[in-house]
Amino acid sequence: MQLSIKYVSVLLAFAMLTLFNSCGNTSGTSSTTKPNITQEPKPAWVDQRPVNGAYYIGVGSCSKRTQPLDYQAIAKKNALNDLASEISVRVQGSTFLNALEVNKTFSEEFISNITTTTDEKIEDYEVAGVWEDQNDYWIYYRLNKASYQQKKLMKKNQAMSSAFDFYTKGKQAEQSNGIPAAIDNYLRGLFAIQDYWGEINEYNSEQGKIFLDNEIYSSLQKLASGLTIVSSQPKFTLAAENNYTANSSLTVTYNGQAVRGITTTHTYPKTKFMKPRVEVTDELGKFGVIIDNVDSKDKDLSLNVQIDLMPLQPNDLDKRITGPILKNLKTDSKKFPIEFIAPSFSVTSTENVYGSAGTSSTLASATTAELIKKGLRQINSNPDYRVKITANSTDGGSAQGFVVALLELTVIVESKDGEIIYKESLNNLKGLQLNRDSASIEAYKKGRERLEQQIIPSILDTIF
Repeated sequence: MQLSIKYVSVLLAFAMLTLFNSCGNTSGTSSTTKPNITQEPKPAWVDQRPVNGAYYIGVGSCSKRTQPLDYQAIAKKNALNDLASEISVRVQGSTFLNALEVNKTFSEEFISNITTTTDEKIEDYEVAGVWEDQNDYWIYYRLNKASYQQKKLMKKNQAMSSAFDFYTKGKQAEQSNGIPAAIDNYLRGLFAIQDYWGEINEYNSEQGKIFLDNEIYSSLQKLASGLTIVSSQPKFTLAAENNYTANSSLTVTYNGQAVRGITTTHTYPKTKFMKPRVEVTDELGKFGVIIDNVDSKDKDLSLNVQIDLMPLQPNDLDKRITGPILKNLKTDSKKFPIEFIAPSFSVTSTENVYGSAGTSSTLASATTAELIKKGLRQINSNPDYRVKITANSTDGGSAQGFVVALLELTVIVESKDGEIIYKESLNNLKGLQLNRDSASIEAYKKGRERLEQQIIPSILDTIF
């Protein structure tokens, strides 16, 4: 029994040793041997581009040395681009793209955006050949011309029918004064045939043959230029009677009819920076305008109003394309003069010295000069505003050989109807000099400074 067990153990050990040596040899062979690419003869299409009247051709290649990880994907993309360049249609004369070429910058940016949205739409191409060596990878695509043109024609006919349907709906909306809906449909009509903007797109309608994309774009241009800003006031007047504020409404019309849902912007010279104010026309085609705090010294004092079609872009269409289309349309802008009638004023003062009538009018003169400097008009008969100043200097005692005078000052501004619109009192404005009269004069100087620096700016803020 013991011999049998020993015999079996030897056999097992021998078998395991044999298996180990076998695995070791196999592993060593695979790690030192690099598989070779089966080198096939270089096909003629690698060195010389093939020519075939029945096919569009696309050939692409990529270096394995410079792009070791994705050389196949790059070669395929290059072949597709090459194929696309053969299929691409040269932009012809009476096309929509040529109709848009109003300036070089607009055309280049616009066409670039169109190109990025229509790339890689080629279908049904086939691989006609693949070849590679240690350094390069090549691929050859081809696309049957007859099949491609047949499918393209079928797709174009469907697109043209869809575009004409949107065009018809746009015309109907325009006739019923639904301008936002008309713009929406016209843009959708253009996008329905976006792939064919570089071609002549003739369509047989009931009214006869039309170049459909050009016709849609012309309708957009006519609609945009037909929108008109209307104001019942030829100019806006700012005066004391309306507190230098004009509150009015303007209207947007199309063919004489009010239009709702149109965005407008307006600006005017303001004392502080003003962003364009945005208003949208209501059901009656109206939008409100408030003019206040104008910069009366501006050389071009006017209200500038403009129609803005950009908010009418459909959210589901590419705004990189709809934006330039709408921005390129001519829309109405109007400039309405703003007449600023400077307020008139009069100044009266009682300027006492130690309780007795003084001989000078320091405060009245300073107030008058400052108000005139700010653009107000001085008149004595029935002014818009009356400025009344009451002042008196009092004895404030003495200190270290100097005499102190204290000035009490009150300023009241009344409107034409007698309403007090402003009142300010200042007390204990100190004048320090060697004698009483000089101290009073010094106190009045302090009062004049406070008038110029504090009170008059406050009066102007109240008036305007």
